[in-house]
Amino acid sequence: MPDSSIQINCKAFLFDLDGTLVDSEPDLTDSISITFNQLGLETPNQEKVKSWIGNGVDKLLHRALTNSVDGVAGDDQFWSARKIFFDAYLKQSGKLSKLYPGVNEILEYLKQNKIPMACITNKNRAFTLPLLQMLKIDSYFEIVVCGDDLSNKKPHPEPLLYAANKLGIENEFCAMVGDSVNDIKAAQAANMQMICVDYGYNQGQDLTLYNVKAILSNLKNIRI
Repeated sequence: MPDSSIQINCKAFLFDLDGTLVDSEPDLTDSISITFNQLGLETPNQEKVKSWIGNGVDKLLHRALTNSVDGVAGDDQFWSARKIFFDAYLKQSGKLSKLYPGVNEILEYLKQNKIPMACITNKNRAFTLPLLQMLKIDSYFEIVVCGDDLSNKKPHPEPLLYAANKLGIENEFCAMVGDSVNDIKAAQAANMQMICVDYGYNQGQDLTLYNVKAILSNLKNIRI
């Protein structure tokens, strides 16, 4: 059953990237496979990789190398894997990634209504900007804050506060849109409204346990 429209009273929208706007799992899985093959390791399956996405590339690699959400790989193995992965993902990113249904519609709707938008991701800038450009959504965002731009990344509120300041919008009039508990915690700490999607990468955590404005299956149902 489709979502009914949800009215959001805000002056700016901050969007997470992976699992919210973009299904990037196929390219990440392929890049992990290339990395593990070169290291002579058994490659994890697609569902495993999907469960590890959401905290940036370094965390993804630690999880993959240890087969654990909370795992930390040894330094030598991690840095060897990181170099291979970066080379692979720079070539692979955007080949199989695609926008989720409703993304083009909501971005265009907000643009037509002159609502400023930012993209807030834990993904490295070297991967983020080419991906946004390949998917032809880069022009919608007045600011893009990446995982290696500031001292802190989500769930810390710093990226959200930085974006709100750059947009010139008070925190309480900003809405964060994301798929994970990291997004929720960051939004709450920044005193922003939180809208969740139910289709992304959240390590199996139940988003209904958190106090959020809405949980949507399609972003086009947002109205201002």
